[in-house]
Amino acid sequence: MPTAVNPDVIFLGLTAKDLLIAGGWFFTIVGWLVSNAQANSREKRKEARTEIDACIKLLAELVLKSRIYFGAAASDALSKSRAAEIRFELQRLIARVERLENKHAQFDVTGACGELMDAISGDPFESADREALTADSDLLLKIELDTLVLINQLEDGFIKAFG
Repeated sequence: MPTAVNPDVIFLGLTAKDLLIAGGWFFTIVGWLVSNAQANSREKRKEARTEIDACIKLLAELVLKSRIYFGAAASDALSKSRAAEIRFELQRLIARVERLENKHAQFDVTGACGELMDAISGDPFESADREALTADSDLLLKIELDTLVLINQLEDGFIKAFG
């Protein structure tokens, strides 16, 4: 005996109305997933940009503090407190850079950060016989150059990660 086919059934026992409802839900869920992924990506990008901007601001402050510190003689009354400030700011910078590198593999700035740290806190930092340096001294120029290299590597890492 032949079985009767329901003309309203289109696919897997579903009617056109059922397929329209299921299709609406399907496209709503897919749209939400795409929108959510884009929002998460945008938020990660904003967080990284904010952290990079904070690092750049900290670098600018370090350069200024280094100029003041190395521009004064070791016998200056504020020499020890300025050296402590610079050491503290360097540690803050290193912590921030390490966080960026841990979150995003595209940031490879450890070498540049180490070069800057060596330039600032190497000889003659905290030396008792340190003399005041002029603004165009080799050490201050190296600190500025290493700072620029680190800033450029931070920017390049951002472009690699999100560009």
